[in-house]
Amino acid sequence: MTQTQTGQTTSGTSQGELRRVLTYWDAVALIAGIMIGSGIFATPPQIAGSLDRFGPMIFVWLLGGLLAMCGALCYAELAGMFPRTGGGFIFQREIYGKPVAFVSGWSSLLITYPSSIAAIASVFAIYFRRLVPEVPLSDGVIAAILSLFFCALNIAGVLLGARVQRTLTFAKVASLVALVGYAVIYREGSWSNLTPVWSAPSGGWQIGAFALALASVMWTYEGWSDGPTIAGEVKDLRRDLPRALMIGTGLVTLVYILLNAAYVYVMSIPGIAASESVAVDMANLTMGQYGGLFVTLLILASTAGSVNGSVIGASRVCFAMSREGLFFESVGRVHRRLQTPANALFIIGIMTSVYCLLGTFDQLIRYFVFVAMIWFIMNIVGVFVLRVRRPDADRPFRVPGYPFTPAIFLLVGLGLMYQLLQENTRDSLIGVGVLVLSFPAYWIWRKFHQP
Repeated sequence: MTQTQTGQTTSGTSQGELRRVLTYWDAVALIAGIMIGSGIFATPPQIAGSLDRFGPMIFVWLLGGLLAMCGALCYAELAGMFPRTGGGFIFQREIYGKPVAFVSGWSSLLITYPSSIAAIASVFAIYFRRLVPEVPLSDGVIAAILSLFFCALNIAGVLLGARVQRTLTFAKVASLVALVGYAVIYREGSWSNLTPVWSAPSGGWQIGAFALALASVMWTYEGWSDGPTIAGEVKDLRRDLPRALMIGTGLVTLVYILLNAAYVYVMSIPGIAASESVAVDMANLTMGQYGGLFVTLLILASTAGSVNGSVIGASRVCFAMSREGLFFESVGRVHRRLQTPANALFIIGIMTSVYCLLGTFDQLIRYFVFVAMIWFIMNIVGVFVLRVRRPDADRPFRVPGYPFTPAIFLLVGLGLMYQLLQENTRDSLIGVGVLVLSFPAYWIWRKFHQP
């Protein structure tokens, strides 16, 4: 297996190639569909408890969206330079070389993707059981079935998986807009809940509290980074993927801000902070007896869409690892009849199901929150590196506002990493330690899997 100057392996002919069949709307649906998962339903009470004034509370959601947009714009430039399936893994391969890409890819395959998919699928299982309490299956089994279902669905066809993603994303966005609409016409809501518009939280301006709130908010926006994983399958990459990253991220930011404002208008900030299920509580007030059912169905659609989108993104990283010689060659094959990365999807399905059944993903996620930030930071730094190293390279899309746009992301991202290290030192260092130990594994892999 040899490589071209851009790092693309030449074994693709024998293994088959994924076709460019995905449209702009497919990319938007993937990005927005992954971003809107379960976080927007669980995070607002935490934010309202720590930043208990309307202005700071909304500002942290706006800032999270702006940072996500900065990151998305940087990823759009990188995806234009390296228009291949794999997203962040491919960026690291091109910028930092195979050892770093190996560690990144394997941490994504073994921990980050399957644990996060399992966590979202478990939320689906909890609400599914509320809807159908007599189902004779544990939450772990329901979550595993959901994950395997979407893996099988995407094995059956790239376009089939994309159409389902479109449907689920439209359903969840429309439902969230409806939830906001019912809040606006709710007669017992009070605009006084939004005043004073700007004042310091009751505990004062504490950098630690604001940083932790921002970290929680940023993870509800996580998903923009998965857009470039399908770069090798988008029809018009030069035009569609950058637009999809901007529109998808901007749409989610707008929905999040409107929804949080609606929460405050209907329930007040103390009411949000005291709520165990803020969306259900608001819907019960604004929609009456059917509010709880509406939100339950909304969360089922939301988590299902996030699982499906994450399965698509994870499988493309796994596929790209194989194509770069960093995973078993069979995983990089395209199914001859179905034209899908079937083996990669199968691997993701098995890994995720194991996490669902064992229920051990929560602790692993805590270990790798800090590590995930490292990979984001390294990819954004890569924009600067490539502007110096390859100034004349073809860039179908350039980051607007360079160098300030990536610098803003880096400045805030490094600040968040420092705060996470201060607040969660043990788990952060364990995650970093696992990565450091992964480098010797790369040399062992090279020894036994020479190209």
